[in-house]
Amino acid sequence: MTSDKSDNWYVAQLKPNGFERAISNLNRQNFDTFMPMRRKTVSHARQLKEVLRPIFPGYIFVRFGSQQSDWRKINSTFGVARLVSFRAQKPAAVPEGLMLALMERCDEKAVLRPLDDLKAGEAVKMMTGSFAEFVGEIEAFVAADRLRILFDFMGQKTRLDVPRGDVERA
Repeated sequence: MTSDKSDNWYVAQLKPNGFERAISNLNRQNFDTFMPMRRKTVSHARQLKEVLRPIFPGYIFVRFGSQQSDWRKINSTFGVARLVSFRAQKPAAVPEGLMLALMERCDEKAVLRPLDDLKAGEAVKMMTGSFAEFVGEIEAFVAADRLRILFDFMGQKTRLDVPRGDVERA
């Protein structure tokens, strides 16, 4: 889709397991789509595996012009349950500033980049690795891309140096 100044981003709710199908069908109909992802470690069969997971599971951003009359066909697209609307059955646009900030925070493959404004003493949650889902405190910045996190495991203080991209604010 060729975007112009009147194009806005909207949110579409996906059908269960409809992500791939919705992307394919929306792009085929010339709608731009955006699904921000984050890296996450999951345990399966006693093995740790890094996977990409949506930041907003079950939803996708779709761009089209507010004057575009064919937005109704999005509701009948395979994989899409409906466009999110709040009034008069008309879809609600996502604020432009929010979309710009979200897109700037992602790389070219729509994967969330590491935070660059973290501070010492701030609480963070591990998103990947053996310590996924553990919350700790930033003790120091040991390199441009590494943090030293202080964890409290059963009353014991433990320090761990981790890549900046492995954490999110708690």
